[in-house]
Amino acid sequence: MKRIAFLMIALFMIGGVVMAQGQRGEHKKMTPAERAEKMTERMVKEYSLNDAQKKQLLEVNLARCEKMDARMSMRPDVNGKKDGKKAPQMTKEEREKMRAEMKNANDEYNAQLQKIMTEEQYASYTKKQSEREQRMKEGRRERKYFQLRTFVYFRLFLFICHRN
Repeated sequence: MKRIAFLMIALFMIGGVVMAQGQRGEHKKMTPAERAEKMTERMVKEYSLNDAQKKQLLEVNLARCEKMDARMSMRPDVNGKKDGKKAPQMTKEEREKMRAEMKNANDEYNAQLQKIMTEEQYASYTKKQSEREQRMKEGRRERKYFQLRTFVYFRLFLFICHRN
């Protein structure tokens, strides 16, 4: 009976680790121009934009992607580390400053979109943005739950192993 319980817990843990690893994919590093083009094409389809709007939107998206690229290049290297060490953490003041800059950039972007889009298109855009934010919050909650569940399984596994 103990062996069956031990095997089941081990399988749960291995399955959880495999699923967590499978969620990450290899992403191609795109240039700001490629990202702007992709964003623009998606938005043209989603919001039924005309050619004039598409041209204006491409310019706005390109400027936004270039700003984001410049901002990301100034940050400490988080994803490209190869030596196995953690990237240096940002201080609270740096995080607050970056959050304020991002909020200002978002507000500026939304103001430009409001000038480009019709009222109906912009209303649809804001609705979809709020839905995306909600999905992101739910995803964070699910990741925290997954981490907690994995921790509990691991502690149970250690407890069972220690008893044997």
